[in-house]
Amino acid sequence: MPPFPSLGPSPPSVGRDQRPRHGHRSNHSATKVEWASELAANGPTYPAKGAGWPSSGDGPTRIDRTVWRAWPARTWGRLRLSARFALASAAILCAGALILGSWVTREIETSVLRRVAADSALYVEALVGPNLQSLATGPLSGPDRGELGAALDRARLGARVVSAKVWSPDGTIVFATGPGLVGRRPLSRGLPAALAGSVVSERSDLDGEENVYERSLASSLIETYIPIRLVSADRVIAVVEFYQLPDLLELELDRARSSTWLIIAVATAGMYALLAGIVRAGSDTIDAQRRDLEATVAELASTAVRLREVGASRAETDEAVLRRVARELHDGLAQDLAAALLMLERGAPGSREGHARAAIESALSEVRSLARGLALPDLAPLDLSEVIEQACADHERKTGRTVQRDLDPPAGSPALPTKIAVYRVLEEALSNAFRHAPSAAVHVRAFADRDRLVVECVDDGPGLPSDVVAGLGIRGMRERVELIGGGFEITRPSAGGTCVRATLPVAT
Repeated sequence: MPPFPSLGPSPPSVGRDQRPRHGHRSNHSATKVEWASELAANGPTYPAKGAGWPSSGDGPTRIDRTVWRAWPARTWGRLRLSARFALASAAILCAGALILGSWVTREIETSVLRRVAADSALYVEALVGPNLQSLATGPLSGPDRGELGAALDRARLGARVVSAKVWSPDGTIVFATGPGLVGRRPLSRGLPAALAGSVVSERSDLDGEENVYERSLASSLIETYIPIRLVSADRVIAVVEFYQLPDLLELELDRARSSTWLIIAVATAGMYALLAGIVRAGSDTIDAQRRDLEATVAELASTAVRLREVGASRAETDEAVLRRVARELHDGLAQDLAAALLMLERGAPGSREGHARAAIESALSEVRSLARGLALPDLAPLDLSEVIEQACADHERKTGRTVQRDLDPPAGSPALPTKIAVYRVLEEALSNAFRHAPSAAVHVRAFADRDRLVVECVDDGPGLPSDVVAGLGIRGMRERVELIGGGFEITRPSAGGTCVRATLPVAT
């Protein structure tokens, strides 16, 4: 057994001559404070192996005993549910099996003893009963005594009887195979019940005063009392007590015990295996669900962190978009409107209307272009293939460049945020490909990867430089995809060019 742990040094005891007197209690209080501070600073300490109990007076401290008593509870709490059930059910089933086996064995022993006694009693009564009828009128005569001895000899051979006694109704021994018992009236436990008409049989340790002869034969015998009735009336006229060797009884009892314990052991093992299997399956299910729950919680925590990061980045991106819109309005629309206003105020009378009209038309074209860039087409009624076709067709209409398609998206119509993300990612990826590689071929692929949609925009241009810094467009694509739980990456294929890859959920 490991030594008891100690939770740090104990506060020093205060002897009779060290007790603080009135007005000087601060020293002892300071000692307690120092001990508590040292315990808090250093934590619990444990003695080295073999050091035995920590010294704190005459034995372990109260804290030591508390920690040691709490150890089984902590160990039990660390076990799996199936392990705890296996230990508890094994203890309960074993205890139940022992109790049941002991009770059944005792009942079997009693039943076998009664059956053997009944069989022997019938045999002995049939042999010696006729020779005891004279006891109804007086003592045994000499001829009757001789015939009784011969009958008992036959009974001893047939029923394995090693000793016998005959009792008269007044409790006197009138015949005995052992010497010195005839005429005596010793106390006997089974005699009163036999005189009342019952056959009494039990295993005897031969501790009675009338068992001196029997003790010389064996350490224990089967003792049976048989009432002998008068033939002409239902009256007990004598009791025959005989002793048998228990070897045959023990042999039969051993067989009965062996079969009984075998049946109980097999039944207990079967019940234990069945219950343990059921609980093991349930425990495995609970453990799997716990692991799934922990994985889900971890994923949710990671998603929450990613959403906070994306939210912060999205705020920055939104500010950049607003600055871009403000710049477009200031540099385009505002300048055209200002020129038109100057033309109307200061231009020559013949030309001011024409120049003002041209400036206003330029401003209107700028507004329409800006509106087309900000507004999306109606994507709600479209499926994934139609959304991708719409993005590619819009790009072809604006740039005149053909976009190759290889579309095999998953079936069904996903949520609108997914459609918007697909459209915006393709719009920005195709625009970047046209801007940086106008003469390169562009290929758009869409396919299902388990429960996700994968959209790729690949060009065979020069590819992005290794030190490229993500601009507003790349950041916007990444944020749109990650906000709905997807993944985004830009890679350089082995054949060259650039691959923009977005993996998005397709749950409806």
